[in-house]
Amino acid sequence: MSSKRKFSEFRADSSGQDGPQERASRSHAPKKFNSKKPKKNKAKPDNINWLKKRARTIERRLKMGQSMPANVENELERELAHHQQKIAEAVDEKKRKTMITKYHMVRFFERKKADRLAKQIKSQLNTTEDPEEIEKLKADLHKAEIDGIYARYFPYRERYISLYPVGEKSEDGSTAAHALRAERPPLWKDIEKASEKGTSALIEIRERKLDTDSKIKTSNESSKGSIPAKANQSRTKSSDASGSTSGRKDKNQAKRHKKSDSPDLSDNESEGGFFE
Repeated sequence: MSSKRKFSEFRADSSGQDGPQERASRSHAPKKFNSKKPKKNKAKPDNINWLKKRARTIERRLKMGQSMPANVENELERELAHHQQKIAEAVDEKKRKTMITKYHMVRFFERKKADRLAKQIKSQLNTTEDPEEIEKLKADLHKAEIDGIYARYFPYRERYISLYPVGEKSEDGSTAAHALRAERPPLWKDIEKASEKGTSALIEIRERKLDTDSKIKTSNESSKGSIPAKANQSRTKSSDASGSTSGRKDKNQAKRHKKSDSPDLSDNESEGGFFE
């Protein structure tokens, strides 16, 4: 048989453990929460994605043909036009940057070649004395200078047309000197005329936009005009539907009134026969 435990051993074991009240107090202790709320990333009005979402919501709201006050509708149309303009500007700026980075190296190298060729021709002019040769060098110098302006002020949004094709070299080994006698691109003449007017005319050529941008503007304007027309059509349809439903209701009410006004003959006949 097992011997009984002493009271001192039982007390020592119980002193090492926590009581039930302490356990309950620890289990139901209030939890600490973070008082700081997480910050929400609000979309900025200048963000292109926010502008596109807002423009889509306004277009849906106008196409639904909801009955709204005239001032609210006008404000929504103005806001839609403003957002569409901002989106078009952002798309145009993005295209401009991509085209600049795409043709940056070609423009840089051709500008350097044209400047180097112009310096060589100037040095030849200082040494030559033949009048015919001087006239020829002056014409070449003019071409080389316009080539450098062409490389600087070619339109950013258009595909760059090279002046000095790769693989064609003159006797001295320079492609620029060989290209002096070659045919120039069609925009070269426009840049030559603009160089006579000044840098402002050259900057206008460099920053000009393509014809597709004007087409986009006209399509946006037509879409603006179609939205209120669709809204008016939906309103007329809803008004016609409401008119038809109201007409049906009036007919049903008239039928009910007729039934209530007409005497119930079956009840009178049954009552008379019963009392007789």
